Amino acid sequence: MTNATEVRETYEKKPVYEQLVDEHDVFGSYVDFFMFAASLGFARDEKETDYGGDNEMLWMHLGNKDLYRATAAAIAYQDTDDPEALVDPSRQLEILAQYAAGGAEIAQEEFGDIKGDPTDTVLNFIQSNHDPNTQEEQDSVLQEIISSFDEEMLDAESS
Repeated sequence: MTNATEVRETYEKKPVYEQLVDEHDVFGSYVDFFMFAASLGFARDEKETDYGGDNEMLWMHLGNKDLYRATAAAIAYQDTDDPEALVDPSRQLEILAQYAAGGAEIAQEEFGDIKGDPTDTVLNFIQSNHDPNTQEEQDSVLQEIISSFDEEMLDAESS
């Protein structure tokens, strides 16, 4: 098994990355926007398997946040329907990059032409696409995934 700290995947950094991260600080980092884009791509079933890019996303940047690890595991599992995807950072990062490419395209369409600070537009977009009735259920599922993932990763690393 590959050492998780060495896992990396190329991705395409569309102009919306710089707009929302560097110019307007809507997201604190490229990692944060990458995860947002991957989640958006997954939610809208927009996945690009043939994307280019010379930027790299490192697993270690995702692996230090429980929410990102749980999201990566959940998206990879839902995409593949393979339980092994829950404990394979390389596979998770590859799948995230595919959905992030699709999600960044959606974000580019939604926020790319905004003149001035797009913060309110992004917040309104998130609020209009959020179903508060499922939030408690999602939080419970994410906690279960995090716990299971932690146990599986510890078992895999000790092997």
